Amino acid sequence: INAEYMGNKFKEEMKIAILLGLLVAVAVCQDGVKYAKRAESLLGRSRAEFVCNQVNNWVLFGKKDTTYQGRYMLADQYLNVGQRIPDGQRQPGDVIVGLDGAHCGMIGSDLNIIHSSSSKYAIIKIPFSSAQWTFPSGWQIRRVKGTA
Repeated sequence: INAEYMGNKFKEEMKIAILLGLLVAVAVCQDGVKYAKRAESLLGRSRAEFVCNQVNNWVLFGKKDTTYQGRYMLADQYLNVGQRIPDGQRQPGDVIVGLDGAHCGMIGSDLNIIHSSSSKYAIIKIPFSSAQWTFPSGWQIRRVKGTA
């Protein structure tokens, strides 16, 4: 076997793998932007219409009261779905969920948080830098593949 041939073949396979990875990343990003825009369309709506998990359910799955793989999705269940993402790598459409499982929200197109506020009684947007006030026990960012 010719080493130069094998080296060139490896380079070509790596180029293909990188291109496929970029295509997947673009698809994920496009879905995320779509989810962020869906969440932003709810801004100003009453908390009576959408509590926090219902915002995420509607954005990701098309219904407020929905199931994900057979489970009704409450805020705490978002801790167990999708892929955990470091804060600095969050993208529009990612889910943010409190470690206590009491609250969740969506990352908007400007990388801030959209959530159903119990104090304002409305769906609002807050700066990501204010996450510690909404999620005092800490939080996780999760990338969840939706179906909507």
